[in-house]
Amino acid sequence: MSSDNEPTWRICRKAVWMLIQNVNNLADAEALLNRQENDLHIASGKCFILLLTAIQRPEKSRLESAQAEFKRFEARCGAMLDGGGWLGMVRRKLQFSSGAAAGVDHYDGQIALADVTLCIVGLMVVKVMNGYNVGHIAIAKTVYSLRRVWKMYQQCYASVLDVYRAVYDLDPDENAPRWPPVLKRRQSSSAASLASTSNVGSRMYRSATTSFETFRQDSVSNEMSKDVIRLMTAVSVGYGAFNLILSLVSPMMIPLIGMLGFRGNRRTGLDALMFAKNGPDVHAPLAWLILSWYHMMGNTDFLFDGPHSRENETYVKESEQLVCNPPEEFRNSTSLQYFIGRSFYLKGDLEQSIRAYEIGSTVLVDNSFVSMKTMCLHELGFMYAIKLDWIAAYKKFASVAEVWMKQYHYFMATVCAGAAGDTTTAELMRRRTDEVVSGCRSDACRGTMNSFMESKETKVAEALRWTAAASSEDDADSKHGHVLCNHCDGQRYCRLIAYEVLYVKYGVAKWPEDALHAVLSDCQEAEDDDNTMLYTKQLLTVVCQRVLGFVDDYRQSLIDIVENMDRNQRRDHLYVYGVYELTAEQIRHNEVNIVLLIT
Repeated sequence: MSSDNEPTWRICRKAVWMLIQNVNNLADAEALLNRQENDLHIASGKCFILLLTAIQRPEKSRLESAQAEFKRFEARCGAMLDGGGWLGMVRRKLQFSSGAAAGVDHYDGQIALADVTLCIVGLMVVKVMNGYNVGHIAIAKTVYSLRRVWKMYQQCYASVLDVYRAVYDLDPDENAPRWPPVLKRRQSSSAASLASTSNVGSRMYRSATTSFETFRQDSVSNEMSKDVIRLMTAVSVGYGAFNLILSLVSPMMIPLIGMLGFRGNRRTGLDALMFAKNGPDVHAPLAWLILSWYHMMGNTDFLFDGPHSRENETYVKESEQLVCNPPEEFRNSTSLQYFIGRSFYLKGDLEQSIRAYEIGSTVLVDNSFVSMKTMCLHELGFMYAIKLDWIAAYKKFASVAEVWMKQYHYFMATVCAGAAGDTTTAELMRRRTDEVVSGCRSDACRGTMNSFMESKETKVAEALRWTAAASSEDDADSKHGHVLCNHCDGQRYCRLIAYEVLYVKYGVAKWPEDALHAVLSDCQEAEDDDNTMLYTKQLLTVVCQRVLGFVDDYRQSLIDIVENMDRNQRRDHLYVYGVYELTAEQIRHNEVNIVLLIT
């Protein structure tokens, strides 16, 4: 519990992360925050908790109650920053204030206002995702609010950074501080000379400027230095997250978001978040989570930078640093085990990755808002598939399918059981997949993976019948050879589907050597092969041979694959990967005159 002298921003951090780690701690978290209800940090923490509970249980009454509370806090922050309207603003510009706390409170209010406005946007997203009719006007207002939040973070970040420059060493060309902060040497310059060497006054109210300038002259060991760091780390989370996320949008969306006033710089966002993760308040663990998601999830699941980003040593090193220095809230947690497993996979240590995921998947109580136990089981299914342990893989996928993304995981369980030759289990998983699909035929349920699964549905069923027929054939030797061939083809077809999904999700650079050889063996042409997996086999052969170092130049092979797919109007995800691999290979050989095959 907290002491009476503990800063309220620290109490807020304890309460919020107490709830995130265990949703059953809601009463304890609220009790911790009810001690000082009128405090800005406490009220901000309550809003964050309201958003989290609304995400977990999105009942209409709960969403409306949360929205009303957000609006009240937004109005309170706005009134505090307005400080008397137009006349108050003029008075602040004409007068000096000697109260050091005025500058801190002003920036705390700006950050709290931006955060609660973002909570309002998040609540609208929750409504849309849960099928509530929000209307076009509400969506337009949400986009406007999001733009307003972005502007608030930009302005607040610029102002606090100017204060930070006045107190701590920072290169003039840098727009993000580095950790740890280094105080400047004490100077005896006057407030006027300090203002002349810095543009602090041009970006802050006079009250805030005077407060920080007075502190800067008097003593750098003042407690105010901690407030400067806290404010800088707090605003860096929103500013950095916006820059990072906006830099990840599709190139086709860039003109639209630019027209709406958004822009993002990836490096700026990452630098800001790297600084923010060391902060003292509730924003620091959030910065760590965003960075961990980007380095260890985003660039493997969502392919923001293409398949080869998963092989980049920079991501490997940064992911290792993140798991070695987690915030105190995540030590000994399932979430940390998940990211440790990701980090080991990025380093190519499959056994250690599996060990970390197994630890994370066997926790007795997993009451966090995002079930990391389920996430660990999800990853274990793929890790065992990469190891070619198909039985273990289908068991993990079947466990996950009971609680999350049923169609996807039942499909993967079907494929893995079929790859192992267990047709009874595979057929059971396939029937469960069909049951899920029959209950989810709307457009909202469709996506790239859904289309892929539906395109393979008939062929997978046929492959399972071939395998089952071969297993039960005891006589008719003249037929046995033919059925045995189909038996091998049925299992091989399931393995090829698994390889394709694994390649799209993880790439092949970190696979064990025996797994790569197994892929090459299964990709060899057979007499009874049809054309349904032709391009899958060709592309997998090229990328696996590249990793094994069999041939140095694969450009012609990739050109042939992409040209044939283009000629046959095969424009699915595999075509995109083929074009990407060809482009990367051309760049690797320093060929500037790359001919793009996409019209």
